[in-house]
Amino acid sequence: MTGWRIKTARGVMAAQALASLGIWIVQILTVSTRLDHNQDVAGSVWLVLVVNPLVVILTAVAAALLTRRSWARGLGVFVEVVGVLGALVSVLTGYYQALVAIALALFVLFLLATSGPRPDHAA
Repeated sequence: MTGWRIKTARGVMAAQALASLGIWIVQILTVSTRLDHNQDVAGSVWLVLVVNPLVVILTAVAAALLTRRSWARGLGVFVEVVGVLGALVSVLTGYYQALVAIALALFVLFLLATSGPRPDHAA
């Protein structure tokens, strides 16, 4: 039987994937506007714009398989850590809505760390 922490982490991760997709679209529009007005865009912002879709996909995969595959928990931890780093870059470059992403990622990491043993299903 799957614990409530894993189920909660799974739900939050699915919501994160959707929210990250929306934030990525907003960031693309903001960067586009800045470029249209001949404003500089930091290289770190470009990095986040490239990495974010990959994080969205991996987060969705980890969430979908969290209760069925043992490796999905490790993938989930990896994506959450990468997500925190990307969100930190976003915050440092003026996208303060990414503070919510950091808080949610830390919550998911806590849930995954305290949820008990991994599922027995192998890849």
